[in-house]
Amino acid sequence: MRIKRNLMALCGAVAVTLGGTAVASADLGPGHAQPNIIDGTYAQSGPWAVALMLNGQQNCSGSIINSRYVLTAKHCATSGYTFLVGDVDRTKGQSRKPVRSITHPSADIMLYELNSPVSTTSAELTSSAPSVGSTEQVYGYGRTESARDSRYLKTANMKVTKVSSTFIDATSINGFTGPGDSGGPVFQNGKQIGVHSYGDTNAGTSGHVNLATYRQWILNNTGS
Repeated sequence: MRIKRNLMALCGAVAVTLGGTAVASADLGPGHAQPNIIDGTYAQSGPWAVALMLNGQQNCSGSIINSRYVLTAKHCATSGYTFLVGDVDRTKGQSRKPVRSITHPSADIMLYELNSPVSTTSAELTSSAPSVGSTEQVYGYGRTESARDSRYLKTANMKVTKVSSTFIDATSINGFTGPGDSGGPVFQNGKQIGVHSYGDTNAGTSGHVNLATYRQWILNNTGS
């Protein structure tokens, strides 16, 4: 998983280095030999995972937070999305279209309402921020070191280095985010604590929106 610092301009340019797509060993998915794909591993489960597809190509990542709403990064906003929801193999995800979008006035998060509900396990939002020095898990379908987006959901452990009311900063433990991971969920102790927003692919660092601050806004706008 890797990311670029200037994500707002790149929309889907942030992603986790997680799988491959069809030819090399990186493309074979869990259970097969894996090259160095900006480290990390293939996720064994991700019923809340969402791949944001644009013109047949993976553009950003996200999470399903109830049966009708996807949470992702605001800088990923564009028209024409198809969402593939609920499977570590995104090609097997439930396909949905957005009917409405809601953007936060200041934070890099947004919500998409789906055209029909999905049947899967939703991500549970945290009510408290992580502590500096703790370990988090980042997820996404973003680009691999071989410059291919991942068909399979990937994950990596990162160490929290700084926490503010708006952002959580972290550095690589066994992997980090890259292009296409923007909007992807960040978990700790089974709850979503962040939405991937920015990073530095050279330094192996990432920044995520601190969901403890924006949890109530999300709940108010999704009826949860």
